[in-house]
Amino acid sequence: MEPAFVSLTFDDGLRCQFEHAVPILDQHHFPATFFLIANTDPVHMGGSEHTDWRKTGWNENDIHFLKCMVEKGHEIGAHSVHHRFPFLDDDPAFEAEASKQWIQDRLGVEVPSYCYPFCHVTESIRNAVIKAGYHQARWGKQKSYIQRGFLDRFKVDCREVLNEENVVEWVRPGCWHVVTFHGIGREQGGWNPVSVLEFSRQMAELAKLRDSGAVQVGTFDDGANRFRQASTHAASVPLS
Repeated sequence: MEPAFVSLTFDDGLRCQFEHAVPILDQHHFPATFFLIANTDPVHMGGSEHTDWRKTGWNENDIHFLKCMVEKGHEIGAHSVHHRFPFLDDDPAFEAEASKQWIQDRLGVEVPSYCYPFCHVTESIRNAVIKAGYHQARWGKQKSYIQRGFLDRFKVDCREVLNEENVVEWVRPGCWHVVTFHGIGREQGGWNPVSVLEFSRQMAELAKLRDSGAVQVGTFDDGANRFRQASTHAASVPLS
């Protein structure tokens, strides 16, 4: 039977992810996808100010670190320019196109993947993401297990990881499951934080499943490429 495929994704470009999650990912040789906000704000301003939610500010050190991550196999995706209303609805083309160009100019790599802030997607936003040249986009929190030939690659569902998770539930043979994290560490690190200890446990459990042959772990772009097919049958199997 074909093994499951899991993609680990991280939203907002929070420094706690780079400080705490990346070393653990690298320890287990897990490539992941990081959806970054394309502005120089030192803190995450997504809707209301959180002075402790530090994010990448795109200084020279940040850019060097991100380039090293890419060399190790991690994917950098776009997560808009402003990550707040009314910008997302007022000018979706700018949010999609400018964030893609910002990252590509600084890292020198293609940015194939987009993540809709707040999982907010309208027809105008979706069309802007397609026109900007992305190959796929992530939204949703329905915990779907995605099968080959899924219908809409610009509305790929995900599982929002909480502080305690049964990692075995991420794995369903022959299916793609996308999981997403925000804060890693203390509450000051980001929204809905997962403790470093719990994150480390989750990755250790996932590594055991990988080593047993039950699951493969790859970036969001890898998963989309693997499971997207010309045929367009059942889009996903919801969690029961």
